[in-house]
Amino acid sequence: MPPALDAASPTLRTSRPVSRLRRNHRHYHGVHLHLHYRFPSLAADGGGRGRFLLVGTYSASDGSAGQDVGSPESMANSGSAYVGLFVRMLGLDNDARDREHAICTLRHYSLGGQKCIDEIMQFPGCINLIISLLKSESARACEAAAGLLHNITSVKLYRDVAIESGAMEEIFSCIRKSTITPEIKEQCLCTIWNFSIDENLRYKLLGSDMLIPIVRFLDDEDIKVKEVAASITSYLTLSHSYHGALVEAGVIPKLVHLLQTKDDDYKIIRKEARSSLVELSTDDSYHALIVDQGLVRIPLVGSSAYKAFRPQPHSWPSFPDGSEIQRSSRPSKYGATELLLGLIPNEKKAEPDEAKINAMTGRSNQQFLARVGAIEFDYEGKEQSGSQRNDHYTILPWIDGVARLVLIIGLQDVSAIAKAAHAIGDASVNEHMRTSFMEAGAVKSLLQLLMHNDVPVREASAYALEKLSVSSKVCEKIRVEDGRELLVNVLKDSDTPVEQLEKIIHILTRILDMEVSMITAPDYYASTGSEDIVDDEKCSQESAYRELILSSVVDLLMCFYYLD
Repeated sequence: MPPALDAASPTLRTSRPVSRLRRNHRHYHGVHLHLHYRFPSLAADGGGRGRFLLVGTYSASDGSAGQDVGSPESMANSGSAYVGLFVRMLGLDNDARDREHAICTLRHYSLGGQKCIDEIMQFPGCINLIISLLKSESARACEAAAGLLHNITSVKLYRDVAIESGAMEEIFSCIRKSTITPEIKEQCLCTIWNFSIDENLRYKLLGSDMLIPIVRFLDDEDIKVKEVAASITSYLTLSHSYHGALVEAGVIPKLVHLLQTKDDDYKIIRKEARSSLVELSTDDSYHALIVDQGLVRIPLVGSSAYKAFRPQPHSWPSFPDGSEIQRSSRPSKYGATELLLGLIPNEKKAEPDEAKINAMTGRSNQQFLARVGAIEFDYEGKEQSGSQRNDHYTILPWIDGVARLVLIIGLQDVSAIAKAAHAIGDASVNEHMRTSFMEAGAVKSLLQLLMHNDVPVREASAYALEKLSVSSKVCEKIRVEDGRELLVNVLKDSDTPVEQLEKIIHILTRILDMEVSMITAPDYYASTGSEDIVDDEKCSQESAYRELILSSVVDLLMCFYYLD
């Protein structure tokens, strides 16, 4: 039996299906052919085979009559013979027009499936003749040759044959031409796509200087070219050895731009761009670059985890960080003033800043999706291009991503909480993200999770708070939420793991440094009007801090003693 089609291969396709009847008369090596052939259609018959009709008679060179080659009986008995005839017509000693007709016919015949491709590939050297036509001056012949190579390399059995015959080098040479048409470009990229599926062949792309052109094609004007380039990039990111070269070629900004394009025609491109960004984000340094571009990596926790979500009962509106919204001095009879905040021009103090508005927008979006059961599907992230695809994460814009993570840490699923808390720490790579999480209410929730009965949840929460506490604003928020006392209690707990103790000490140190800097700030002198009073308060505060730090260190040493 012929080998089956590779399940991971892209679907065979042609950019320009032909259905009209073409006619040609040729006398070929003693064979007078009256060719009537209709290019095949994939839906022509139940078996997936395209219709291929060759009508004429064979005449021997001595003038004797030959058999009718157009009858169904002759087609059934020796169908491969006609394929061989067209393969021979690809020869370099034939007329350029004959070669063009032959390659176009074989290209469309190959759409019939692997059996048709097997019939073409059974002739030794045919792959070399096909590759040679990539250099043809005829755009039609070049496109047909690239399309036939695309179909042939979709079968795993023939990829190595094509590589050994120099197909990849000729494809690269063809795709670098300045006069290449979008159709040829698409078929060449589809062949590269087939090669990128095979992990053993990807290394040839890395050493061929083709990554930069492939990344450049992500900006191509033709959407089909852009789609294939995105698919190639998606497969290349499966190999971590490619990440550095892709990032250096500028792939991250281009993928982010494609992901943020809302056009309906970009659905597949957005899916491939998201898959690539998820894979690139597995490297911490590249994850930081992705976050800087305004995206956040989100763990997929399953739709069942959100079933425990219960929205807060109706009450006076508040900001996500817990701060209350100032009540209007002129309430509406029907409560419209409370709902339409910020529309009263005379009450500027009630208007929230941009950070709070973003936090409220994200919270509203994610809570709405959770209520209607559309926040996450169990198959999300699994319908990806490659079987090795990481299906545990997705990528969201930062406004929705921050709100999604804060929503997850408020659920009941301990596994989901730990993943989300760890993701908050990973995303806290700059001041903007740290303050965004603070405005979204992450600090208060993470402090409460430090007392959770699940050890991984406590460790993930400590990790997130340590990353967030790099910001002095977050340290101030922890202090306002009475987090310093809670952290000290966690530090004194003999059951606290050593790694968590280290993170707690880092957080406390930053809080204490922040408070000392606040006392010694020049603005503080101006607000009190007495430098002597400030000095006295400073000394008493520093003394209290030293005692607190000393007590914490002693407690920590005692913990180590008991652990040993």
